[in-house]
Amino acid sequence: MSFPSDPKREIEGLEDVRVRIDAVDTQLHDLLLERAALVEKLHILEGVAVQGKPLHHPAREAEVLRARVEAHSGKLSLLTIEHLWREIIAGSAAALGGYTLHMDNTSPAAALMESVRFYFGFDVPLKEAIDPSAVLSAVHDNAGDLGIVGLEERAEQPWWRGLGLREDGSSGPLIVARLPFLVLEERAADLPALVIAGGYDAEFVSDVKVFDARWTGTPPPSLMSQGIEVLSFYRTYDGVDALLAVSGDLSSGELQEAFVASGAVPDTLRLVGGYAAPIDIHGEFDADPEADGQSVRVSEED
Repeated sequence: MSFPSDPKREIEGLEDVRVRIDAVDTQLHDLLLERAALVEKLHILEGVAVQGKPLHHPAREAEVLRARVEAHSGKLSLLTIEHLWREIIAGSAAALGGYTLHMDNTSPAAALMESVRFYFGFDVPLKEAIDPSAVLSAVHDNAGDLGIVGLEERAEQPWWRGLGLREDGSSGPLIVARLPFLVLEERAADLPALVIAGGYDAEFVSDVKVFDARWTGTPPPSLMSQGIEVLSFYRTYDGVDALLAVSGDLSSGELQEAFVASGAVPDTLRLVGGYAAPIDIHGEFDADPEADGQSVRVSEED
C-alpha cells in the first residue's frame, strides 16, 4: 500500500535547504571580505604596495590553485573552482589599485578575450598592442602592468629577444606564467599563452625555466628527447630562433649536457623567465611539480 506524501513536510524540507544555502552564501561573502582584508594587509607587510611593484604573484597563485585541485571532490567542475579563485585573486588586485593588461593583437581576438576574462577577471583594464614586441614595450614602460601573448608554434617574429637581459645591456620584462594552467581537453579559455611582467629577477624560482636560444642552421628534432620543449620558433635567414622550456631543476651544466646529447648546442642562450608547471587533469596527481618539469597530473572526480 502506498501513502500520499505530506506536501507540507516536502515544502519544509525545501525551505530548510534554501535557508542553508542562504547561510552558506552569507558565510562565503563574509569570508571573501576577510580574505580581501588579509591580502591588503599582506601586501602592506611585504611592501609591494609601492608604486611599480607587481601585484601579480604567479608562483603563489599556482600554489593556491594546486591546493584547491588537491582538495577538490564531487561533481562541481574543477574549471568552475579555478575560475572562482582567479576572480577572487583578480578582484583583490583590483582593490589594491590593479594593473593594466596589454594584449597581443595578433592572437585570435575571441579566444584571447575569453582567456583574458577567465584568468584576469572583468575588472582589469585592457589595452591592445599591435604585436608581441609592442606588448613587451608597453609592460616595460608601465611598471606593474602585465602582458599576454598568444603562443604560436611558428612565430611571425622572434619577439622573445626583447625579454630579460638584452644584448645591448638593457633589461626587458620576463615570462612569468603559462596558460592554460589546468590542462584538459575541450576546456574553456584554452588558448596557449604566456604572461609577461616586469619587476622580477630573471633568476626567480620556477618549476620551468624559459630560454631564448639561437642556432645557425637548423637544430635537430631531438630536443624533446632531452626534456627540452620548443614553445615557439622563428626561422631567420641563416638559422633558427627558439623559445625553449626546460625543467627548473636542471643546472646550467646539466642543460648544456642536454644540448650536447641532442647535437644542438645553441650559439646564444639567454634566460628569459619561467612559470609554474601546468596541472594536467588526467592520470594521478603528482604532488611534486618539479618531478616532470612540464606539468603535474591530477584526476578529476565525477
